[in-house]
Amino acid sequence: MGHFVPIGPESDLDEEEQVSVVPGPQLENKTIHILGLGNVGKYIAHTLASLPHGPPITLLMHRPLVMQRWHDEGAAVRLVKHGELHVQSDFNIESAAAFRREHPDQVFPHFGKNLEHSAEPPNTVIDTLIVTTDSWATLPALEAIKHRLRQTSTICFIQDGLGIAEKVNAGIFTDPDRRPTYVLGRISHHIVSTERHFTIIEKEPGTLLCSKLPQRSLDVTGEVPISRTDFSWSPQAKHLVGSLSRAPDLNTKPLGHKSYYKVQLQNLAIGCIIGPLSVMYDCSNDQLLFNYNASLTMKQILEEISRVVCSLPELKSLSGVYENFNLQKLQAIVVSAIAKTGRIESRMLQTVRAGKRTNVDYYNGYIIRRGAELGIPCPKNEMIISLVKGRVSVKSKEINGYIPLLGSN
Repeated sequence: MGHFVPIGPESDLDEEEQVSVVPGPQLENKTIHILGLGNVGKYIAHTLASLPHGPPITLLMHRPLVMQRWHDEGAAVRLVKHGELHVQSDFNIESAAAFRREHPDQVFPHFGKNLEHSAEPPNTVIDTLIVTTDSWATLPALEAIKHRLRQTSTICFIQDGLGIAEKVNAGIFTDPDRRPTYVLGRISHHIVSTERHFTIIEKEPGTLLCSKLPQRSLDVTGEVPISRTDFSWSPQAKHLVGSLSRAPDLNTKPLGHKSYYKVQLQNLAIGCIIGPLSVMYDCSNDQLLFNYNASLTMKQILEEISRVVCSLPELKSLSGVYENFNLQKLQAIVVSAIAKTGRIESRMLQTVRAGKRTNVDYYNGYIIRRGAELGIPCPKNEMIISLVKGRVSVKSKEINGYIPLLGSN
């Protein structure tokens, strides 16, 4: 078997951090599709729709009930900010998947005047897509629309945690030569929901960090297979990130992929502690600081995270990895984050109490997967994942009135 010859630089490019000032390319289709209509998806949709001469925005909806609510609530996204109500209604909507019909002639009455027109999913190409679904729901959501995505498409995943790109590659876009361009993003704005599905409140402004992943391909035309790394920005990627950068409320900061990865790993360490431990001890965030057992568990989990992160091969070329990810540094970062959040309950704890699935596989699960690749066991992280999933299972059965059936002897 031939050996691989890497082509292209392995360090970050300054050009990646300057994308916000690059003039937007002239694209035939400037529409930005948004998949995932949670608080973040609605906030980004509202913000982009507020831009003067902004791109057309299409919201992808996966259930008739969501479309029903959309029309019932006036076909608009409402944002409450500083006590003022801001309304944006300049959206297109499309179905992200075919609605299940009990028979071929079934219609969906009483779902708003435009539902039947938009109920069937189109087959037109999606050039730029923002995904804000929960990480665990991303693969099935993308599976429903992957026939609309091309190699020239750009997908921006705005999610917490790490590992979604690898999961999408393994489960959706398995051919490296046909993969869309990926942009990873993380938003820190504090957005809360209301009783109305399409009305949200901005409690606190934040920052949107984003980074385009370099595209890797394998050239097998010659005698020696050549691995190529492409750091260039496609017109679609420039258009998408450029549009996000134009929105002042998003406060978008494009980073090189290694700089982004470094920041996200620190955020990952915080997420590996606050959410899971608040579930474990069923408490608000601040109570984790004054619990000896919680502090001991935190230290044990962070020890594993530190060993894994400091051993990651993709960080070898970066300076200051140990200084940023040793145990003492991670403990300081996590304690500071807990102190800042105060008495609030973590999103993961709220999700578990609702009996819903969490994103723990993209926090502690990511550390476990990378540790396995490096031969580093992570038993404490494995334990906390099992505990979180067990709590979800118990609560889900409780909410759904689960009654076990005992067989007769």
